[in-house]
Amino acid sequence: MPALSRDLSGKALAKREASDYDADRAEPVGAVLRRWGARSGVLRTSDRERIWDAWQRLLGPDAAHTALEGLRDHKAMFTVDSSALLSELKSFRKQELLEGLRREVKTYFVQDIRFRLEKRRLQGKGRL
Repeated sequence: MPALSRDLSGKALAKREASDYDADRAEPVGAVLRRWGARSGVLRTSDRERIWDAWQRLLGPDAAHTALEGLRDHKAMFTVDSSALLSELKSFRKQELLEGLRREVKTYFVQDIRFRLEKRRLQGKGRL
């Protein structure tokens, strides 16, 4: 017979012991961790990651020459390591990229895209 303990209201509770294994309730640890991660928010993808992933799809190989510097007041700020690419993005592709980000990223409304030239080498696949 299981040992008894009391809860805060004083009711007697049966205390479960390690030997009280119930095969019908058992589940893999991975399933428990995935459920916990989903509930706690640990596994949620951040807006920054969603925007960066969409940016890479939209820009293609040129994304390697850019980095998402930050998100502030619904503006996505990117650094670009080439003045030619900076000119192309600002003058010719800004509206197309902005519409693409709005279409692909539903969790964060990007109102504007800002670009800044930064000649130093960008690190880590476009991320600073």
